[in-house]
Amino acid sequence: MIRQPPIKDCRYGLDPQILQEAAEILRKGGIVVCPTDTGYLLGGDGLREEVIRKIFEIKGRSFNKPIHLVVSDKEMAQRLAVWNEKAEKLFRELLPGPLTLILKKKEIVPDLLVSGTGKIGLRMPGNKLVLQLVAVAGVPITATSANSSGKESPFTVEEVLQQLGEGLERVDLILDQGETLYRRSSTIVDISEETPKVLREGPIPTQQIFTILGSSY
Repeated sequence: MIRQPPIKDCRYGLDPQILQEAAEILRKGGIVVCPTDTGYLLGGDGLREEVIRKIFEIKGRSFNKPIHLVVSDKEMAQRLAVWNEKAEKLFRELLPGPLTLILKKKEIVPDLLVSGTGKIGLRMPGNKLVLQLVAVAGVPITATSANSSGKESPFTVEEVLQQLGEGLERVDLILDQGETLYRRSSTIVDISEETPKVLREGPIPTQQIFTILGSSY
């Protein structure tokens, strides 16, 4: 029988004690499942290689598939990525929200996390719980879905329990906030080069991205 990690009910607000407990787990190299606006993520310290490796192993994910990070604010994002004018425009208009920005990474970001691509995907979800958690922990956390590789992204804790399988045994805590705001993954836009590219359309339409950037697609 698969061991189920503790589940904390956060549907009616985030208890400061629970927040501190979850942040301490992350600082010690543990794993926390928590909600974003677009699904539940498998969160660990995204700057520690041993934690990143654990995340890949829990999911059964190929090491050639990069993992994105959640940041709590623009200052944290700028420590991780080479910021540019397009990032500034999209950040100002759309974040926090269901958007992932792909930028050139800085040296602080481990190559293992990004599969040697030299680029990092950054998320700042429209979900106060996960933003508070990252801020209190003081580290960006992995933004990969809390599922086994190849399975559907989970939008409730019940779906996490169904889809993560044996990986649950290596999770230290689950924060339950009910169903996420969107039942679809974030829009991903690569703005690491001069010409922006929408790699995946989610809740934010492609047209809106290019309107904000002042370019055509």
